[in-house]
Amino acid sequence: MSNLKCIAERIARVQAKVCARMIRVGERMSHLDLVEFEKRYEVSLPEEYREFVLQIGNGASGPPAYGLIALAEPPPGRGDDTSHTSEELVSMQKVFPFTKPWVWEDGGASDEGTDDQVRDGQLYLGTDGCGMDWALIITGPDRGTVWWLCGEGIQPTSPKRDFLRWFEDWLDGVVDWWEP
Repeated sequence: MSNLKCIAERIARVQAKVCARMIRVGERMSHLDLVEFEKRYEVSLPEEYREFVLQIGNGASGPPAYGLIALAEPPPGRGDDTSHTSEELVSMQKVFPFTKPWVWEDGGASDEGTDDQVRDGQLYLGTDGCGMDWALIITGPDRGTVWWLCGEGIQPTSPKRDFLRWFEDWLDGVVDWWEP
């Protein structure tokens, strides 16, 4: 089965669950607006996420706890929990070098990258509050996976999930993103 056919089947399944659970989603993004966004910021978003915003909705009531923010440019000079900051948008082009968790709170170093690279190559998805944020990695070896970032460290879900699996797992009631 081709990857696009597989994604189409997954989108249909997620769409059915969104409708059945009456999850509030944002207005779908037009293909033209999505292409313009990618061109403007010189990025290529992972296919699962692209299809979600094109076919299901641009933003949703969750996940994260405070909602999935829409893919959009913030008003000039303003960034808040409902929009991407200009700095975040520009750093999307840089490579996200990490593939494994890194807890720096205990003074540990990473052999994969530096603290200056923690926010590179990702699309901010939203927050669970208290500085616990979710991001979709769009560059580097973990492209397409969802990571959790906080003041103490960073880590991917376990098992690693692409955007659609992360969203569908949430629809299915997953609350523990780090299975043993």
